Amino acid sequence: MKFEYQQDSLVLKVLDTSHTGEVLDFYKRNKDSFEKYETDKPSNFYTYTFIYNLLKAEYNACIHGKHIRFFLYDNSVSDKIIGSVSFTDIKSSMKSCVIGYKIDEKYRRMGYGRRMLTMALKIMVTEYGMHRIEAYILPGNDASVNLARTMGFISEGSAYAYAKINKEWRDHLRFTYIS
Repeated sequence: MKFEYQQDSLVLKVLDTSHTGEVLDFYKRNKDSFEKYETDKPSNFYTYTFIYNLLKAEYNACIHGKHIRFFLYDNSVSDKIIGSVSFTDIKSSMKSCVIGYKIDEKYRRMGYGRRMLTMALKIMVTEYGMHRIEAYILPGNDASVNLARTMGFISEGSAYAYAKINKEWRDHLRFTYIS
């Protein structure tokens, strides 16, 4: 299992608790734009302690093959996190998982999402043997829908009342990538 992958100037890394401040900064910088599309967060989410514990739990889940979150960097642009892509609900027997991704507001519409997903999907298919990768996208998140389609995800309809966002159960569009 590798914790870092590089292609040209792009780097995908699984981060441990030594990166807590950096990850907290990424989430705080993008709070308003991310929260429109994500599940409700606990009141202490934007604290050092919460992110520290989150990174610790995610790192342990990665080691056990249950969850993988890569953070994206571009060595030619910045030393800050540009995005993240996660794979949850990993079922090794079914060769399936669920993907989630986000790009820093400052770096959107610059091709980072496509490049990040190209790298991450290749890793999950070739190194982890995933055959089916599902994406659930809130209607109205056109950038995410377009990215999923560009990457070869196919529409499978809707997942009704899939996630609670801003205290309301919301339907999501369901897309699947088949390797």
